[in-house]
Amino acid sequence: MTNSVQIRCRGVVKGHAEGEALVADAMLSFWGEVDAVTGKVIAVGHVLEGQSLGGKVLVIRSTKGSSGTPLMLNLAKLEGNAPAALVNVEVDSLAVLGCIVNGIPIITDLEQDPFAAIRTGDRVEVDADLGILRVFALNGDL
Repeated sequence: MTNSVQIRCRGVVKGHAEGEALVADAMLSFWGEVDAVTGKVIAVGHVLEGQSLGGKVLVIRSTKGSSGTPLMLNLAKLEGNAPAALVNVEVDSLAVLGCIVNGIPIITDLEQDPFAAIRTGDRVEVDADLGILRVFALNGDL
C-alpha cells in the first residue's frame, strides 16, 4: 500500500505534471547556475550541484530572478531537460513568465512546509488547476 498525502496550495501557472521530487531549501538561478542543455545544476557549492532537473518536480525556496530565466527554461524544455513543475515558497515573476511561456506548472502557498512534507525521490503530482499537490513517499513513510 502506498502512503500518500494531499496538500492544498495555490496554482500560479496552471497545468498538471508529475515526477520525482528534487528538494532543496535554497534558491536557484536558471541563468548561470543551471546548464539548460543538460538540465544539470552547475553552480559550484550549491546543494543541488550535479543534479539533473529534467522531468523532476523542483521543490525550492525560489528562483533568483534574471531576465534570462524564460530563455533558459525554454532551451531546457527544447532539450528535454526542463523541470516538470516548480513548487516554490516564494514566487519570482521571471520564473512565472518562463513557466507560462513553456507550459510548466508552478505552485506556491502550500498548507504545509514543503521541505518537511516532501523528500527528494518522492513521487509527486502537481495539479495547479485545482491547487492540489499529492505526495507519494519514496519509502512509504509520510
